[in-house]
Amino acid sequence: MNISIDIGEILTKAWKITWKFKVLWIFGILAGCASNRSSFNTNFNNGSNSRLPQDWNNLPEPFRSFQNMNPQEVIRSFLNQYWGIIAVVIALLCVLWFLVYFFGLMGKTGLIKGAHKADTGADRLSFGELWNESLPYFWRMFGLSLLVGLPFFIIIMIVLVVFLASVFGVIFTNGATGGAALAKIFVALGIFIPAMCCIGIVSGIVGMIVEQARNAMVIEDTGVLEGLRRGWGVFKRNFLTIFLISVILWVLSVIVGLIIAIPLLLALAPALGSIFLARSSAALIPLAIAGICCLAYLPVLLVAGGIFETYMQSTLTLTYLRLTAPAPATPTAPPVSLETIS
Repeated sequence: MNISIDIGEILTKAWKITWKFKVLWIFGILAGCASNRSSFNTNFNNGSNSRLPQDWNNLPEPFRSFQNMNPQEVIRSFLNQYWGIIAVVIALLCVLWFLVYFFGLMGKTGLIKGAHKADTGADRLSFGELWNESLPYFWRMFGLSLLVGLPFFIIIMIVLVVFLASVFGVIFTNGATGGAALAKIFVALGIFIPAMCCIGIVSGIVGMIVEQARNAMVIEDTGVLEGLRRGWGVFKRNFLTIFLISVILWVLSVIVGLIIAIPLLLALAPALGSIFLARSSAALIPLAIAGICCLAYLPVLLVAGGIFETYMQSTLTLTYLRLTAPAPATPTAPPVSLETIS
């Protein structure tokens, strides 16, 4: 499996396309919507009392009725009183998620279309043109994401539920001593962490195949299953090249991410330092200023992320085009005439 394409030419031309066709930055910003992942951190404070804290005089009136209940009763009572609001919020979140994912897939499709057109000699690209040409591919791109992503989601949920069930089972088991409980938790971690690492490795490999399938669907106008077959064939024949391109883009993403994050760190570091050192309400002023600075920096983050997303997708699309380009015809020598020999 030799590297049969000029990686330097691909990286250079991808940047030229990114810089020349700035309309692709909009699609890059949209494509970032499908790539972002959010993390949620939940803190649990354990006290010696199984009931909720009694000193809730500063709580809003609707929540004071919960102060004398245990946690299970609080959850049950809260759901009974506010199930309608919760249902509406969940529905709105689902609609919001679909819109974000719709724009994300449209952005990725538009980038593939735009990079392909630019590589074939287009002088200019317009947003409306790329958007209209990308619309017919949405459901195919969505179907591909669902077909590949749903099994991974189910497997991760099963592994996570089994891990949490084992950990909480150890914690809430009355007969478990401290040392035995800790040992069981470490055993659960010893199984959970390698399992997640294996899932991550498989997910990365499948992601490289899916990237080829996306390019096949948009550039060659294939269906979902045919695109997957085409993507698998390209990946199987050019594993080393695709892996190398992926590593290069990953390293570049780390470097660019660190560079973009430097202003945020410079804005947050003094504010966080003042909170830990001063430990007073006045220390919240630098934090508020840092928050304003972060909001002001948000457009820069979006544009920078859109530019880099455009460059990455252009690189991946050019890689696919080079790997699937027909081999140049080998010139054959003209037939030798017998009269010439004589």
